[in-house]
Amino acid sequence: MKLLEKMHKIFCSFLSIFFRSRTIRHILKLSGHDKKEFLIKIIDENLKQIKTEPQEYFAQKSSSLKFVQSYNQLPCTVDTRKKRADLFERNGFRDKEILLLGDDDLVSVELASRNFKYITVLDCDMALLHKLKILTQDAKYPITFFHADLYQGLPNFLSHNYDVVCFDPPQNYEDLRIFMNCALKSLKYYNSTFYMMVNTSGLGKLNAENLVSQLQINGYTNTQKLDFFNCYPLNRGQSLLLKLISFFINPNSIKNRSLDYKYYFTDCLEFKSNSYAQSKEQVYEEKQIIAPVGGHFTLNEIPIAFFKQYGSHSKKTIN
Repeated sequence: MKLLEKMHKIFCSFLSIFFRSRTIRHILKLSGHDKKEFLIKIIDENLKQIKTEPQEYFAQKSSSLKFVQSYNQLPCTVDTRKKRADLFERNGFRDKEILLLGDDDLVSVELASRNFKYITVLDCDMALLHKLKILTQDAKYPITFFHADLYQGLPNFLSHNYDVVCFDPPQNYEDLRIFMNCALKSLKYYNSTFYMMVNTSGLGKLNAENLVSQLQINGYTNTQKLDFFNCYPLNRGQSLLLKLISFFINPNSIKNRSLDYKYYFTDCLEFKSNSYAQSKEQVYEEKQIIAPVGGHFTLNEIPIAFFKQYGSHSKKTIN
């Protein structure tokens, strides 16, 4: 192993000590090759985005130095929100039962404006749910909202009720699998579809392959992958963190090292149920994608030095 690679591994291991966020720790623990591929793709997409970017996106968030937002949220751009609604329209989902597992991206607001009939939103952020209710109060078709923490499992009364599920989980393998279990439990047995927003490069090659393989066991096939479909503005703290992670990467492999990471990107993966998915409940019970994880840190996942208790979030108000 080259000296630079050893230094990079030691540096990332040391840096991970200072973060509770599973997302940050996940990225730091990626292999040197996976981390390099992930960063190169993020840089390339930032270069494309900067050429046509609406400057107000970055300006709204640039002053913050929080590495991870409340409830590990990272809201997408307005354009991304519209692209997701466009995708649902193209696939004829206007009359389908749709479940959004988390909605800090305000996709429900866009769907309501387009008269989608049956939308349900689950989120653990009460302030966000209150905001969504206000923003959709004039919708032609009322939206159903539930306050639920997916780390405690999907409420049983929502099992196997939905044709379409969409989720944009925290970008690490452990949390992604928790959302995945809830999505599988919520979907109907026949003709169901779900959309997962995840940076497959950041997930790691082996993790991505394992995920697709296990979903096939559960009766779902990856039918479409839209690369860099989702765009998320980063604040200065998040941008600095990505630059810090790339500091020890081989400079010959990383272009434009002086570039500011203004945006993060994820892919959109579409999965559809197979003809044998009617037996999915038995598969789900016997071969779950995940085992229960350790306690969920329901807190503002930022560096330990700035740690705040979860209860403080209940005081948030709508801007």
